[in-house]
Amino acid sequence: MRNKPDVRKVMEIASEARNLEEIASGGFKVVYKAQVEEKTEAVKLVQIPSEENDETIRDENLRRIVRELDIISKCASPYLVKLGSILPRPCEIEGIEYVLYSEEYIPGETLRKMIEADHLPTMGELAELAICMLMAIRELSGMNVIHRDIKPENIIKSNDSTRPYVLLDLGIAFQIGGTRITHDSARIPGTLYYIAPEMLDQGFRQNLDYRADLYTIALTLYEFASGDNPFAHGSDPQFTTLYRIKTEKAKPLKELRGDLPNPFCRLVDELMRKIPALRPANFDQLIRQMEAFR
Repeated sequence: MRNKPDVRKVMEIASEARNLEEIASGGFKVVYKAQVEEKTEAVKLVQIPSEENDETIRDENLRRIVRELDIISKCASPYLVKLGSILPRPCEIEGIEYVLYSEEYIPGETLRKMIEADHLPTMGELAELAICMLMAIRELSGMNVIHRDIKPENIIKSNDSTRPYVLLDLGIAFQIGGTRITHDSARIPGTLYYIAPEMLDQGFRQNLDYRADLYTIALTLYEFASGDNPFAHGSDPQFTTLYRIKTEKAKPLKELRGDLPNPFCRLVDELMRKIPALRPANFDQLIRQMEAFR
């Protein structure tokens, strides 16, 4: 986030929160660790972007925040983040509009930090990650919701053994059959290196389903296991990256992690197939298969 607001002004708005400490920022969001009553929570300040003479941009972004909070409030899975005790409140700081609210604070590390630290996960860690994420998106799928932004930055390996991995950030979640929020249908929502291939098709929203999340779970497993995202070549222009996502198969995971069981590597490769109909898609069967690798 550019021009981050003065934390003292944030504390004035979140008066029930104490000891605010910034722990993350990006895009239009700043996250603070804070004490709220007797609990540690993550206080989130989300800017509502707007454009002069185009009120639809502001309305779109506000609806996106409202939808994210509504989805989180309805989720029961322990592998999805929960709302905290500060209810959403609109606010303005130095002429910029925000929404402030809190989520639970989950002690642990993101997968991104673990990858950057060259952590080599065991088969057990990878199986646990897969099971937690499959259970999370199974619940979202039951609500006709697609996360669309599963990636190492949005997954925390927690210090709680009852919920080893927790999925965050439903800011660009897609509600099947819901009212379209994004007025510009040409935009591709998501993070460049973690866009499912089918999201590059014209009119993709009409056919999008949970198999896009299965793809990004597999891609995240692949990167966590190997330290390599097969589509992330920083020097390439965006068009080249999108072409690679759409057409090029990743190197088989077994070639990068020869110590992992062949059936696990094959399953990850299959979940990363370009055509959704060719991916294994039965949640119960996938979870049972992953449980065998624990």
